[in-house]
Amino acid sequence: MNRDVHNASGLTERWCIALSAVLYEMNGLDPGNDYEWESTPESIEMHKQSFQRDWGIENEEDLRRNLQWLAEEGHRESFNKIRSFLSALSDAEQTKYIESIPKTTNRYREHQIVKAYMNRLPAAGIAAWDLGRFAYLSRKGAFMGYISQEKSLELVKPIIPVAQQAYSGWREYGTGYLAGRQFWWAQPTAASAQEMAGYIRNLLLNADSLWNRLEWDVPLEETTGQPASQLA
Repeated sequence: MNRDVHNASGLTERWCIALSAVLYEMNGLDPGNDYEWESTPESIEMHKQSFQRDWGIENEEDLRRNLQWLAEEGHRESFNKIRSFLSALSDAEQTKYIESIPKTTNRYREHQIVKAYMNRLPAAGIAAWDLGRFAYLSRKGAFMGYISQEKSLELVKPIIPVAQQAYSGWREYGTGYLAGRQFWWAQPTAASAQEMAGYIRNLLLNADSLWNRLEWDVPLEETTGQPASQLA
């Protein structure tokens, strides 16, 4: 596939990789090789097993169902509901309400995370977490043969301007991604965020990373496929 960053399809592919770069960093893939997976039959079978275990994906229909959920709802919907509720309360009222929730529950931890990030994130909140995984699933689905590489790029293309409009740049996108993973994991402690923050910091500081080679506000040509409004 043409990876020329100035070519339209090459630029879309670069963005697809960049949006999900944190996941590739976590999995120890080589950024110098565009985070390519080993394409041996054994490797592909291993990835298919993990896809089934972690996402319930065994075919194109399953893949599209997961992508639709990420596009239309994702974890941002739950985050935004809590954020909307807490934003109507004073800081003292927020604390009092959260402390009334049983502390052993995920619900308590989720409210803690929303309170910690609600004023640090734009209106998009943790959409970066959903957008990043959408790009990741699309690309990995192509790698495993559930969809074509062309279809993968077609699916990802509309979410690029959504990300650009939702966040001011890679730093804010990274913060949204970090908050989203903490919300999903229901772990509000600083220690739980430290490792993930390290991956994001590396992408921000490494001059060779895609995050530093892709200008955030460069427009792509007119998108096709799924309406971007469904991903907002």
